[in-house]
Amino acid sequence: MSVKVPKGWTAVRFGDAMRLEGRREPIDPSRSYKLLGVRWYGNGAFLREERIGQGLSAHHIYRVQPGDVIYNRLFAWKGSFGLVGDDLADCYVSNEFPLFSARLDRVDPQFLLRVLQHPRTSERADAFSTGTTSISRNRLSEDDFLHFPLVLPPLAEQRAIAKVLGTVEEAIAKIEALIVALVDSKHATMRELLTRGVRREKAPMKRLPARWVLGRVAEGITHIPADWDLVTLTKVAKLESGHTPDRKEPTYWDGNIPWISLQDADALTKVTISESAEAIGALGLANSSARMLPVGTVVLQRTANVGLASVMGREMCTSQHFANWICGNKLDPYYLQQVFRHMSREWERLVAGSVLPDIYMGTFKALQILLPPLAEQKKIGEVGVAFDLRIEEERSTLTALSENRKALAQELLSGRVRLPDSMIAHHRDKAGQAA
Repeated sequence: MSVKVPKGWTAVRFGDAMRLEGRREPIDPSRSYKLLGVRWYGNGAFLREERIGQGLSAHHIYRVQPGDVIYNRLFAWKGSFGLVGDDLADCYVSNEFPLFSARLDRVDPQFLLRVLQHPRTSERADAFSTGTTSISRNRLSEDDFLHFPLVLPPLAEQRAIAKVLGTVEEAIAKIEALIVALVDSKHATMRELLTRGVRREKAPMKRLPARWVLGRVAEGITHIPADWDLVTLTKVAKLESGHTPDRKEPTYWDGNIPWISLQDADALTKVTISESAEAIGALGLANSSARMLPVGTVVLQRTANVGLASVMGREMCTSQHFANWICGNKLDPYYLQQVFRHMSREWERLVAGSVLPDIYMGTFKALQILLPPLAEQKKIGEVGVAFDLRIEEERSTLTALSENRKALAQELLSGRVRLPDSMIAHHRDKAGQAA
């Protein structure tokens, strides 16, 4: 086994640390069962519980116990491994998901989970996955899985490593929960501000002066503040498109004029955008329909990630995938940005049925917005921007912490970085713990 083994660690196979379980139980057609599965939805693997009643096709199911490991044969190459927690002790799995129990005298289940989550395990699963059809080609067999190499520290060190990584993961989970709470709070706050204004209940109201066809920030709006209006957006802002210079002309791309494209999706989640992934030159600008747009232009993505909106912090141009708005003297750009960012349901409605998410430029010519007095627009925009800046900050912290967790796991699980004995010693005296 060509595995570098740190001092004091042991080179084994997964089969030496876990066993394939056979806790089979016959199905009772008169009762229902909570069945576990490991699902993959493009952003990670997780255990999913489903309550299944009569009609189970399998002849047997398997009872799980806390500390068991299951995996998805089809998506093991993407890391679809799961560890059964204490809260899932009354669940079962079908034979669709291989079930393993950890050999507690050799491996700590929490340490094992971190090994299974490591990209190296997914890479090995990818290399060993077999099959000839579109359904079976990525399936990982139990025998191959149990033959994967594994390097184990002593149990106390395993538990210390799992504790350190678990602490970082708890911090990540707290930030993720905080971001969700901030997003939810912003949505509720902005719905009130964008339909009732800063005065809210104190604002004198009037009936909506016209039918609100396109651009709704909320459903069921029948009244608006008396000094607001419902206007076609093009009456208070100039609509501009963008263009892509000829890719076959290198001189068109020789320059430093910032050119926003679909590659800038992450940058468009920020309140302002001043840099772009690509730049064009003066010749590219002169020989295309791209236009230099002024500071304060609101750039709105109309294809792919429809609805991303940012405010230009400098003169920039864009590709044709954006609808750009140069605000007149009656419209604050940050207010318009917040309107766009609150219109997620409207964007979804407008792209419904499209093969690819896309809103045509002609649609934007009929877009309507609620228009408060300019001073009130600025106040509403400031509240939305304050939320967005805080969310940006927390997302930046989350990214940094996630990257640090990944790097730390790489070092600790390989043994290149060893924890001090003072940390490991705390785990030596636990019941059933070998030194």
